[in-house]
Amino acid sequence: TLKGGRLAIRPAPETPTYLGALGPEMLRLAGEMADGACLNWCDASQISWSRERIAEGAARSGRDPAEIKVAEYIRVCIDDDEDKARLAYAQSTMGYALGAQIPTEREKQLSYRGHFERMGFSEELARLDDMRRNGASRDAVAEAFDPDLLKQVGYYGRADGAAAALKDLSQGLDFSIVRVVASRPGVEAVLETLRACQPKLVLG
Repeated sequence: TLKGGRLAIRPAPETPTYLGALGPEMLRLAGEMADGACLNWCDASQISWSRERIAEGAARSGRDPAEIKVAEYIRVCIDDDEDKARLAYAQSTMGYALGAQIPTEREKQLSYRGHFERMGFSEELARLDDMRRNGASRDAVAEAFDPDLLKQVGYYGRADGAAAALKDLSQGLDFSIVRVVASRPGVEAVLETLRACQPKLVLG
């Protein structure tokens, strides 16, 4: 914890506190005590489920759940070559959905792996774990990722499809934060993603 820290701004602005939350108890804690919750890697049903847990926490302290904002990081990978975008995006997903090592049954319930399991991806993740257990390379596992899983929690592909996808992925959120996944080196890949996800395109 950080005690006695102060912003070097006078007067200090009112700063909302958002709690990063995935599991039920952290979401309830956000509803009970924080100004908002920040989600990650969620499909539509998980956003709805998260709001229910936040509302449960809000009830503990007599708060109106509508006052608690919900944000989410949404990964977006843009490239005219959709296969290239898919592989880059799949590789960015692996560390979260699968983890660095093949998990034990207990570990499958924890952290990001538990989060993806709760969303109903257990069978797909088990298939990819079997590939890793049999010595498949990281690239081979990325290639084998189910595109449907990937598109439920983010977007990869051409720039002209990004705004509509981001709008769909943002349903149930108060606001979304675009997390750029670059398919190639250099700043242009980042700028292309930012241009494709401009609020006026998403909201228009």
